[in-house]
Amino acid sequence: MPIHPTIPLRDLSQDEFDRLDAVVMRHAYAAQNKLGRLFDERVYENEVARTLREAGHEVHTQTPMQVIHDTFETTYFLDLIVDQMLYELKTVAALAPEHDAQALHYAMLLNVRRTKLINFRPERVHGKLCFNRLSEADRHAPHFETSSWKSQGEACDRLLRVLREITGDWGTHLSTRLYTEALIHFHGGEAQCLQRVPVGALGTHLIQSHAAGLAFVLTSLTRGVEDYGDHLLRLKRHLEITAVHWFYLNHATIECRTM
Repeated sequence: MPIHPTIPLRDLSQDEFDRLDAVVMRHAYAAQNKLGRLFDERVYENEVARTLREAGHEVHTQTPMQVIHDTFETTYFLDLIVDQMLYELKTVAALAPEHDAQALHYAMLLNVRRTKLINFRPERVHGKLCFNRLSEADRHAPHFETSSWKSQGEACDRLLRVLREITGDWGTHLSTRLYTEALIHFHGGEAQCLQRVPVGALGTHLIQSHAAGLAFVLTSLTRGVEDYGDHLLRLKRHLEITAVHWFYLNHATIECRTM
């Protein structure tokens, strides 16, 4: 199995979640009332975990979860698990889309429907439920659109093949950072794959390079896709490279474009 959570989670029913969440949120409000709203995230995590344990709940904090493919391995640490429900804690001015994306990333890796964000920084604790509507089957049949893909040789063929393998193993809709880290690993690691190339006389720019003169980038944009492509083409024109391969992770479709 490519995903190895230390504590496998069971998907709670709506009633189970509602009952549990009412309790967890009471403890979150109590933690902010006691401590104020200016502490670091881990302080609230420890306080909520302590009081929930005292109330008889099974609680785990900073629980490791490994994601593996062949020789690649990375570990995530899950903030708070209470009676099989995952909570991600934040101390930010306001929750942002990237926080939702992180919570859903974990939900998909764990194959559960619900995770919840709790933010302790606002004047009143803010909780936000993130709902994963995709099944494992939905995520493991990606369509690769390659009509705009132009291989520059074996290194490019291998790059595309590795992306097919890792998305087939882990599924789609996960963080682009995870896929990018894996591709970097399988192309020599950061020491070899991350390279600075000249921008004329203006300086240098860091690229992800799978072979000499070739670069790749992954995105999962929800808007501004063509604008991004235009700027990526401009970037390529100012770098001393032959081509940039752009993988656009568009839900269940992975568009492979060569600039």
